[in-house]
Amino acid sequence: MEDLDEVMGDVSTEGRGVHVQASTLGALEALMDFLRNSSIPVGSINIGPVHKRDVIKAASMVDKAPEYALVLAFDVKVMPEAAKVAKESKVTIFTADIIYHLFDKFTAHMDDFKASKRKSLLDTGVAVFPVQLKIMPEHVFNKRNPIVVGCEIVDGVLRVGTPLCIPELGFLEIGCVTSIQSNHKEVQTAKKGQEVAVKISPLNDQQGFILFGRQFDHKHALFSKMTRDGIAALKTHFKDDLAADDWRLVQKLKRLFVNGVQH
Repeated sequence: MEDLDEVMGDVSTEGRGVHVQASTLGALEALMDFLRNSSIPVGSINIGPVHKRDVIKAASMVDKAPEYALVLAFDVKVMPEAAKVAKESKVTIFTADIIYHLFDKFTAHMDDFKASKRKSLLDTGVAVFPVQLKIMPEHVFNKRNPIVVGCEIVDGVLRVGTPLCIPELGFLEIGCVTSIQSNHKEVQTAKKGQEVAVKISPLNDQQGFILFGRQFDHKHALFSKMTRDGIAALKTHFKDDLAADDWRLVQKLKRLFVNGVQH
């Protein structure tokens, strides 16, 4: 169909994007215009009811770009077999008779996907926020397994789950932050200038033997352990969570860990 070929000009040449289905060519053109203006990438298109073959096209995104493993169906029916295949292949089908309703569903889906991705990156320890800590020698509560010390946040953001190390001691990894207390209350984060009590728990048997006062003391600065993948995750998924000073610390730690000795 020549007219359909013209609409194909708005489809990603890489095939990366959602699958779009509409009842007529005119409806498809209207939806494609809206999606283009909304910067929503389209990987494939078709006209008429949603069939199994349409879902299979959308399923190609499951591994490449799961957020786009979607069928946006405008004013069309979804055939039973297509719905079955979608469920089996982890493809989501959104249907609506009004374009704006499809957009609302897509926007909600992307918000949920981004929130889930952020949580996963934090839970798995891939995304690590930049921080530099100074131990306050008058506030050493426990010296080993777990290490519990009072710290000043010299720079960056301290979060529960942050792995800590000491670069000047050969990047000695001392454990992971499992608790932060501010004024005797549990908190999830602490920012530059705050003084908090920090519990550092071992991530392995070797770290369980690290003793404050033997392998390290208050004269050694503690830093979050940064990796190339972690920095990439911050740039992609947490860009707005960090202030300009935090990004400067990221660059400092990148030079220290990624471009230096530690990878």
